[in-house]
Amino acid sequence: MKKISGLKTAVIAALAVGIFCACGNSTRPGSGTTEPVTTVVEPETETEPTKEVEAETEKEPVIGDIVTSDVESVSVRYYIGYNVTTGDAISDTIPCCTVEINGEELAKLAELLPELTEVRTESDSEAYSHIIYDHIMDYYELTINGDLVLDIGDEYGADMASGTVFAVPSELYDTIESITEEYNKNNVYSTLEADHVTVTNMAGKKLELTDPEQLEILRSFEYYTINADFETFKDEKIAYVVDLHNGDMLEVHFAGVIAKLSHADGSFEYIYIRGIEDFLDCVFAE
Repeated sequence: MKKISGLKTAVIAALAVGIFCACGNSTRPGSGTTEPVTTVVEPETETEPTKEVEAETEKEPVIGDIVTSDVESVSVRYYIGYNVTTGDAISDTIPCCTVEINGEELAKLAELLPELTEVRTESDSEAYSHIIYDHIMDYYELTINGDLVLDIGDEYGADMASGTVFAVPSELYDTIESITEEYNKNNVYSTLEADHVTVTNMAGKKLELTDPEQLEILRSFEYYTINADFETFKDEKIAYVVDLHNGDMLEVHFAGVIAKLSHADGSFEYIYIRGIEDFLDCVFAE
């Protein structure tokens, strides 16, 4: 996941009102002695705020008004490798993941979510354009207490129902990302299994991968199955063919994240597997 310059999210005006007092002191001239002096303290008077101060005070924004009640439940919805809007558009092809958060993770989010602060900008301002057009704000969709739905990006988020934009602290984003990655490892991802691999590139050059470190890297790539058939990808260029010598053959599509994993029984599946083409580029460059 990814997962920008920070923006001013609130302005707090501090008003200091000075209280003055007058003191008197006198000595009789030429007497050579000093008579007792009576010190008179003027009674304190309250300074009336000026109209300008009153106006400034009225403009003070309310901070922390995104999540305004105790957080009792949180679920997160997302697509692996895609933001929510894109994922929803192709949800017939890629799986949507939903995680109900509980225990210590829920307790941590219950502390972090009420700290979300609105980013106040005019809709026609440069700052607003910077957020809306330069940043994806829906890597995750959070549902809080069953009814408050927030889109969460790596720096900004939004309550789409109200149109409110808010800053996303890095701790909050990292926490959500950690929760979902743990879920992916336990429930979604698969990995390749092989002890001996032959790789053929687009030019027909073959390399045998027997180096333990390279094999370990290859086995570390995580993938998940997508819902697609041969017609969808039949015209794609194949960057590499990976023979796993266990009955499986992997065809890595050129400049993409999709590959075709064929099995010894003639069945096959298309998979999302990010980064493997770059790794094989490096192997052939050595």
